[in-house]
Amino acid sequence: MLTPVSESCQPADPPTPATGRAKMSDVARIAGVSQAVVSRLLRGDETLRIREETRNRVLEVAAQLRYTPNEVARALRRAESGILGMAVHDTSNPVYSEIMAGAQEEASASGYALLLADADELARSDRTFERIVRGNRIDGLLLQRGSSTADETIAKIAATRLPLLLVNDRTRGEIGSVALDDDDATYLATRHLVELGHTAIAHLKLGNPKARSEARTRGWRRALHEAGLPDGPQLRGGHTPEEGAAALPRLLASGAAPTGIVVSNVLAAVGAMTAAREAGLRIPEDLSIVAMHDVFFARHLSPPLTVVRLPLRELGRRSVAAILRQLEGSPARHEIITELAPELIVRGSTAPRRKQR
Repeated sequence: MLTPVSESCQPADPPTPATGRAKMSDVARIAGVSQAVVSRLLRGDETLRIREETRNRVLEVAAQLRYTPNEVARALRRAESGILGMAVHDTSNPVYSEIMAGAQEEASASGYALLLADADELARSDRTFERIVRGNRIDGLLLQRGSSTADETIAKIAATRLPLLLVNDRTRGEIGSVALDDDDATYLATRHLVELGHTAIAHLKLGNPKARSEARTRGWRRALHEAGLPDGPQLRGGHTPEEGAAALPRLLASGAAPTGIVVSNVLAAVGAMTAAREAGLRIPEDLSIVAMHDVFFARHLSPPLTVVRLPLRELGRRSVAAILRQLEGSPARHEIITELAPELIVRGSTAPRRKQR
């Protein structure tokens, strides 16, 4: 007969430790349980019997404190499943496909298989995902962050038991990350429009994830200020054609009259181009558009889309290499790929400013 481990009903009041690495006693104190409960739960002890509410509270506190017990870390370094997981938002996104291709190449070269999952579906099937994690069926997880709450659910489950790495994210927390040089990318795009004579340059930004969006906003603003130009109008353009199409009319209705637009997502740029034509604007005669990321269809649009190409495939490779270092016992690090600079690909959607609308 299994004997339940004692637990208290209410969490303790003291706050999260402000400095230093969290200990098991910190998790137990804040969650309001014994250290034995914390230890057995995070080890995946199948004989442990506790209430679901208590179980969730312990996992949440452990995730918030970024606590990983030493015995779990040792077990992870000995893991032999040979499988890495990768969770992205919208597996059909052509931007993500380049990242995944690079990740697959690096994983295969290192003797690992890479399993792909949709982050939102993974979060909805959280109990299934938790069984996979607790059963050590994957050795580590790469998470391409998006704008949904699914990221929090996935991180909460994975962070206490697996090496977790954020892909294309500029976090400075204890979870490792690999990011692109987003600041220089939008700087390059904006400078291109400035050199074409545009003085009213708008920005359709990402919105989320916040760090990536802010980096791209900085690049756009830096190029304007270097040219002695004021900030142009800025609205959220999102990540999809639908969001881009909805943003362009809002931009025009705001009273702004830009002759050039930097769009922080290539799919949103496609929607913005459609909305511009529906508004009676010619591209690039009335409005020049340049977007982040080169995808296979960009050169086939009408007109072909000017883009800034970023090293997406290298991002995938570098992310897998980073999480494999964590599996070998190295601490999590934060990397930004700067040696492969963003590259401007000029096509037909940008031209010298001819007239002010």
